[in-house]
Amino acid sequence: MTKQRHLKPVYAHTRGARWRRRGWWLLVLLLIVGLGWGGGQWLHYQREAVVKGFNVRGVAVTQNDGYLDFAALQSDGLKFVYLKATQGASYTDDDFSSNYQRIVGTNLGVGVTHVFSFSSSAAAQAAYFEKTVNDNIGNLPIAIQVQYYGNYTAKTVNVKKAQAKLRALVLKLTEHYGRECVIWSNTAVQKQLVKPAIKKSPLWLDTTSTHHRSSRVLFMHYSDRAVYRQNGTSQEFSGVVFNGSASDFQSLIDQSLNATN
Repeated sequence: MTKQRHLKPVYAHTRGARWRRRGWWLLVLLLIVGLGWGGGQWLHYQREAVVKGFNVRGVAVTQNDGYLDFAALQSDGLKFVYLKATQGASYTDDDFSSNYQRIVGTNLGVGVTHVFSFSSSAAAQAAYFEKTVNDNIGNLPIAIQVQYYGNYTAKTVNVKKAQAKLRALVLKLTEHYGRECVIWSNTAVQKQLVKPAIKKSPLWLDTTSTHHRSSRVLFMHYSDRAVYRQNGTSQEFSGVVFNGSASDFQSLIDQSLNATN
């Protein structure tokens, strides 16, 4: 006598397949979430490692950062700010004057930045900076930012001409203000243009390799996504660290102020 086979309804097989598919999709979703969380944790660790041990932290700002409450930023742990002032021989940052007027009411270290131009003479750039900034140079070294732009690349720039122009600009500003300049660039520009031309001025590097730098490296721009809060709102900035201790930083301020007196 043959046993009767009990056949499952077709919908039972369909339902089982549906649940298996849902299980696979759930597993994939959990893997994606896990990878995202792990990746976020890894990035957080990497960012923290870059600034670990550097307790004097600041930002470099331009008009693109909007209105800033410097007192609030100071309360969030900021120690210094560099304000973009001029570029070449004809451009002024729209917010420089108002930023400077408001920041002097804080205890922040203050520096000003000039962006170097390959097309304007050193004399024209220095004259424009002096006319625009006047004596509002803060209490830190004057920053000269050197970067390739437009048709000026590592392959097209006239290296010797650019080096001579940069050297002349540093000398003119140093002599006029009695304040040393710090040269801000990435490692490629530093190697090609800055170090061969400028032998003693301190350096400011674009780098995430912040540790074990020579004492000549004064500042390091490590991120464009450094987060600080003002009035309950988080904002991303160009983050900068000072390559030294808090007492070294105070000595730098004292040295800068004494040089101009």
